[in-house]
Amino acid sequence: MKKAISYFIEKAADWLFRRRSSALIVFRTGGALLSMTLIGSWAVSFSYSDAARTLVFGYQSSSTTQLILKIGFVVGILLTALGAVWEYQRYRDEKKRNEKKKTVVIEQRGLVDTSDSPLSEFIKNECTWQVDSLVQEIRERVTENVISRPDLALAKVNNLKMSLAEKTAQLAASDISIAYGGVLPVPFAFYTGYLMDDESRITLHDWDRDIGDWRDLDEIDDGEEFIVEQSSAIGKSVVLAVSVSYPVDRLSIASVFAGLPVHYLSLPTLDRNNHWSKAKQDRLSGEFFEYCKTLLGLGVEHIHLVLASQNSIAFRFGQSYDKRNLPSVSVYQYERHQATRYPWCVHIPHEDGKNVEVIQTKFKQVA
Repeated sequence: MKKAISYFIEKAADWLFRRRSSALIVFRTGGALLSMTLIGSWAVSFSYSDAARTLVFGYQSSSTTQLILKIGFVVGILLTALGAVWEYQRYRDEKKRNEKKKTVVIEQRGLVDTSDSPLSEFIKNECTWQVDSLVQEIRERVTENVISRPDLALAKVNNLKMSLAEKTAQLAASDISIAYGGVLPVPFAFYTGYLMDDESRITLHDWDRDIGDWRDLDEIDDGEEFIVEQSSAIGKSVVLAVSVSYPVDRLSIASVFAGLPVHYLSLPTLDRNNHWSKAKQDRLSGEFFEYCKTLLGLGVEHIHLVLASQNSIAFRFGQSYDKRNLPSVSVYQYERHQATRYPWCVHIPHEDGKNVEVIQTKFKQVA
């Protein structure tokens, strides 16, 4: 019973004070006017008496004032009724529209267990239509934050497009939106964005390690741009090392990719919380894309990408990578405590007939 009363009070307060619409403005205006006229029309009286004396105070407004109050009272009733009917009609129409709409929430769980705070529950608090969850779990392949079978994890990521198609098969494209968030190794986050480049209406979210929950990309753009260090050497294969959240390991890059030209893109401020702006992510992904075009113009046919960034940045860079025109790319995983700091990569070829695959660095001849 207490829960029912509490729910009713909460919903009533939400409807009366929090929700915003033109209809509710009319309703609240009418309610305020009605309340003022009712209060103003009262004959205020007060009396006090004891054995010795009697004290009486009273006030009655004039006939003109009463006429104004009556007019205000009628107008208040009309506005309140109009607002209530208008809001009901608007709510009914919105409900019909929302019955057709669906947000598919893609959550990829890898380096951090986010199951106690599913992204779908976070999204449900932000919308009033259907929310359908699509969870990809690769944590069974992760031991002490190190992925043991990246090839099996890649197979799961490869199934994403098919799983998404099953979720949206019966809906019109205009009624579908997609929310994405994950905590994956960088190569898989990049490759997921690469797979999803042709999907419209994707809203990105990221896991905030400080609060242990999901967040929107709702901060303002701080205007930071990449600092470019371009190699003077020329080759068909190059390393592009991008530092966003942490600095890339330059000594390990020189060891693993010995003999290859290395190009560096680095933000002036490297911080794990420097990415909470959608505008900034869009701008940086544009800078990344343009530099890859520059490498293409220099005759580069394959890019070895070393990326130190947050999950949403890696996804966004993958989205921006033009699979039709840019060079093929291999995206490397960094493991600080292993002998080979960049032990494997997700190799994304652009040649017809070749598949995306995981390649172990120790078995790979870097040319």
